[in-house]
Amino acid sequence: MLNTFIVGGGRAGLGLHWPVLRKLRARPDETGLWSPDPPVVWDVQDIREQALTEGLVPAESLAHAAKLADPATTVVHLCTPPADRFSTLQELADLGYTRIVVEKPMAVDLAGLEAIDMLARVRGLRLRVVSPWLASSLTRELAELTRYGTLGELRSMAFTQFKPRWTRTLRSNNHTTAFDVELPHSLGVALRIAGDARITDAALTDMRIGDTVIPDMGGARLTLQHHNGVTTEIASDLTSPIRERRVGLRFDTGDVVGHYPISDVDHHASLTVHDDTGGGAATPRILFDDALTSYVDHAYREYRAVDAKAGGVDGGGPDGSSGPGGADGLEDMDDYAIARRVVQLLQEARLLAAAQDARQDAATPVRPPLTGVSPALRGGADHEG
Repeated sequence: MLNTFIVGGGRAGLGLHWPVLRKLRARPDETGLWSPDPPVVWDVQDIREQALTEGLVPAESLAHAAKLADPATTVVHLCTPPADRFSTLQELADLGYTRIVVEKPMAVDLAGLEAIDMLARVRGLRLRVVSPWLASSLTRELAELTRYGTLGELRSMAFTQFKPRWTRTLRSNNHTTAFDVELPHSLGVALRIAGDARITDAALTDMRIGDTVIPDMGGARLTLQHHNGVTTEIASDLTSPIRERRVGLRFDTGDVVGHYPISDVDHHASLTVHDDTGGGAATPRILFDDALTSYVDHAYREYRAVDAKAGGVDGGGPDGSSGPGGADGLEDMDDYAIARRVVQLLQEARLLAAAQDARQDAATPVRPPLTGVSPALRGGADHEG
């Protein structure tokens, strides 16, 4: 039986993970998956009152939490900012925790990724990286259409992820670029469906609110060339007045359009398949798609299954492999391995976007100052230029 320890009481921890866990724990537990002990939560800020209201036991520190939630029978949900991730993981490992579900992105750069990977292997951590879109009903439908070749070979994919994120961006600097907000979801799906890829183009835009400029947090765009020839385009706009999570797949003899749920408010996706050879208009199918709940439920069941297989001894990856990232083929990789590759590709995208910005700045001509012109005319000329 597994208990829960949530590290981080912000939007991810108490806003997303806990409602899902509360829903799962409220279901009839015929298999004895959930411990009757109350879940524990800890945050660097004082959240005691909120925790008690939510039915959680607040811990004063990570060490105190280890006394409240036994590391040998507890799953940790690590919902702190990625910049602080390694030190927190190290402390959790020192306390004996090994089953850890990590919020995306796993790390902000390759150095952080390698440090976490080494720690996981040395300390026997069984890390899962939150990837609800990999557990999505819509993603499964797209993967089956691709696998069975119903419309021929897959040729291209396009993801559109629009959401207004003004207030949260102003309040928090947890994310350094727009690549880290929405793209880990779609990039993971692209790797799951079409396999490994390389970045061929990437760009970032700033978020501008009046005179305030937040660099690289307005939007992101990247292009992938998969090793099997498929091309993927991903665009995210965090300044959009509308919400949309759209995916389009183009096959030899048709195309598919899907829409992921736009938030945790509703749990339904839509899927429309257009067959060029069939004629007639296609009707959207509505899919129940509570992806995060499916993901968390699956993670806990896999943890317990591996425990049973190993006779209660922790060790190996979440799929029983020798450790994190043990699979070779991206189409069948676990979420940890896909998350590792997402971090690597997004790091390449950041570098490429920065290099392109530098080239554009260098190519912009510097206009010499105007001379012999009245200040009024000079101001008008500058404004029009």
